[in-house]
Amino acid sequence: MTGKLAFHEESPDYWALRTKDANPADANPVNTDAVHSRALEPRALKATDNSFRVRPPNSERSAKALIGSLTLSFGLSGILLVPSGQLALPAAIFLSLACASTVPVALRWFLGPWPRPILIKAFIIWADLGILAVMLLPNSPLLAMSSSAMFAIVALFAIIGTSSRVLGIHLTCAVTALLLTAGMAILDGADPWAVSSRAVTVASMFVMPFALRPYIRYLRERAAGALRDPLTGLWNRRGLFHAVGYLNTLNASPIHEMRYIGVVVIDIDRFKAINARFGHPSGDAVLTEVASRLLHAASADAVVSRLGGDQFVCVHIGSRNKVDGAETRIRARLEESFSGPPFTTSIGSAGDSLICGDSTDAPMRRLIALADIEMYREKADPAAAANHLRLDPLGIRDRIDALIDSGGPSIVFQPICDTVTRAVVGYEALSRFPFGHGSPYIWFRDATCTGVGSRLELAAIDTALRAMAGLPADAFVSVNASAETIRTTDMLARLRPHIGTRTIYLEITEHERVDDYRAVARSVEDLRAAGVKISVDDVGAGFAGLRQVVELKPDTLKLDYSLVHGVDLDPTRRAAVASLTAFAREVGATLIMEGVETDGELRVAVELGIDMVQGYLTGRPASVEPPDSSNYLD
Repeated sequence: MTGKLAFHEESPDYWALRTKDANPADANPVNTDAVHSRALEPRALKATDNSFRVRPPNSERSAKALIGSLTLSFGLSGILLVPSGQLALPAAIFLSLACASTVPVALRWFLGPWPRPILIKAFIIWADLGILAVMLLPNSPLLAMSSSAMFAIVALFAIIGTSSRVLGIHLTCAVTALLLTAGMAILDGADPWAVSSRAVTVASMFVMPFALRPYIRYLRERAAGALRDPLTGLWNRRGLFHAVGYLNTLNASPIHEMRYIGVVVIDIDRFKAINARFGHPSGDAVLTEVASRLLHAASADAVVSRLGGDQFVCVHIGSRNKVDGAETRIRARLEESFSGPPFTTSIGSAGDSLICGDSTDAPMRRLIALADIEMYREKADPAAAANHLRLDPLGIRDRIDALIDSGGPSIVFQPICDTVTRAVVGYEALSRFPFGHGSPYIWFRDATCTGVGSRLELAAIDTALRAMAGLPADAFVSVNASAETIRTTDMLARLRPHIGTRTIYLEITEHERVDDYRAVARSVEDLRAAGVKISVDDVGAGFAGLRQVVELKPDTLKLDYSLVHGVDLDPTRRAAVASLTAFAREVGATLIMEGVETDGELRVAVELGIDMVQGYLTGRPASVEPPDSSNYLD
């Protein structure tokens, strides 16, 4: 069975990348941290609230045995006080009964499961009252002061089993009891200095829990990090086995009853291709989206884990009907369609009976292996494989056609500045596309492969020409088009109505080899004769080589980001930029250094005499609302 998945609608609306290559100089990167947090919160709380305190069974038994033994030791200390002769008969009887109550409480710790939080709080209150009774019953308050040290032992347990608030209340009571007995000892005639010394000694023990608490919190965070997947927040493989083991013993019956365990394994098909095509931020968004949907579909006491890479697993323990119902919900969730690019998942499941309370490690490993076999058997089915591999070119074209029909990509304008004064002299129009389908380069490449590349480029140009009315009138505007679009469409008819009111640059972007330079050059000459300035983009990268410059004779050359990045630190890059600067002067072309992000890169541009600069240092892309859409002419 397959599920059709895509990106969540709450993901960032747009990729802030250029209409050409998605390079860092002209990118407004997607905040993947925001994507991940929105994809899992607050819905992930369903799992983290029931995150099953992870304690291996042996450690839990040891902890319960230790607490039970301490409980008995409290009762023993009280019993030993009875024959000392310091208690009146009524007090001795009361203390004996109080000490006898430690026996059933200790047995509860020895034999029962780990208690719930409300019982832990009750245990602390019971222990505090018992200690206070032991302190107040003896005839010698000075001797009773030593008993307050037992409050520190209870405080160590409170660190692990309760909140900071409960711990604070407990220690407040302990300090109050210590001060009370110290005052009674002084009134009873004890030396004040001796009482003070003993009080300080005992009170120093109360500081120990506060010193230990930060370290215990640090250890818990380290342990939680080792058991959690950092991207999705789900259990990792190691955490899965701990959590399922605890889930199995959480409500264990004293009588070994039979329960049913179900495992559902989910695999995202061709996930590497998704990363390669749309980029790793999109791949991460897919993973967090799948994780979020699995958390919604799983029952409250289920365990959801990311085994690694693109594989997830959901484990349910309970009745057969309950487990089967959870599997049905998971499949239904993964079948839902979304607004992003289609991709599929493969699902395998397995289940078996389980004796409640027994170890789950071996059955879990076996069931995961069986579910894997079922899942890969499904992948091998020819019909299913055809469905998994579906990335329909017609579907891509439909998506692009729908975008064009709705007005095309949105447009932002990035300032182009004078190198020396940093005054804005022009703007480049950059396309923005809905998030989740890849960078602008992917959109334009897909459009070219499906035969609508020119339509998409013209739609972007039309939108830019409408929007540029909101820019300063004395600034030039650069729009982008491929050599193929310039050769095969009437570009001049689109640009002519705007030539008289503003300087227009046509920036030639080319990521594929041009086979017919002569035809492109004829179209370029017609545009230049009408007053359009010609610019060649990405000089120094891809196919924007010297032949393109020689054949098209552009008015402006734009240095590629790959040459500009770190030019102040790399003598080889600086030499290459200096050579192209000299070449531009020789042929009478102006030079724009794009992708300027640091003061050092700008300093090199000034030193080499480069005419204009563009990049995040001098101005980020921003949208502009046209004052009157009627200014646009077809």
